[in-house]
Amino acid sequence: MTTTLPFYIDETDPPAKREILRAAIKLFSERGLVATSIRDIADESGYTNPALYKHFASKEALALQLFDTCHRRIWTRCNAALASANGFDAKLDAYIGEWLSLVDEHPDVLAFLSDSARVLWPKSSPAVKRQTMIGLARSLVLEAPKGNRSTPAINPDIAAASIQGTLAELARMLQVGVLDGPATRLKGGVVKLFRRLVA
Repeated sequence: MTTTLPFYIDETDPPAKREILRAAIKLFSERGLVATSIRDIADESGYTNPALYKHFASKEALALQLFDTCHRRIWTRCNAALASANGFDAKLDAYIGEWLSLVDEHPDVLAFLSDSARVLWPKSSPAVKRQTMIGLARSLVLEAPKGNRSTPAINPDIAAASIQGTLAELARMLQVGVLDGPATRLKGGVVKLFRRLVA
């Protein structure tokens, strides 16, 4: 029986590295970067500190690898969802649906990305910095039909921030139990909200 690896683990990673990555994402998402020590990750993974240092120079190097990998994979899936649809309504539906599916599939990853962005984003690779979720949301907003508006169009940057901020907060509310999941059950209401926002 084949086990599917989490998307932040490469199939070429040795077993010790896989367990260290699993332990780190779990602890970083539950406790945060500052409250998680190398010893905590070693204990959770079942490997020693030297085994951890064999694969990562430091806790920050481990966190940064996870951040870059997770961000790229989330961005790639959301970008593919946008690219797979034609027209604003279909793209909005696909984008929101993909994001909410990711919340259901990888709540720990989204919590980690959200909680650690302030610290790790400035240290991320240039490739990661070119692929922003705000950029995807902005490209979506720019596809909204112009129509005969009686009021000036909403600023695309503000609309993009509204979309990503709302999606991130919904993920957090689901994670802490303020809202019941699955996240995908909220899709219709979220799509309707954003359709009205940019109309």
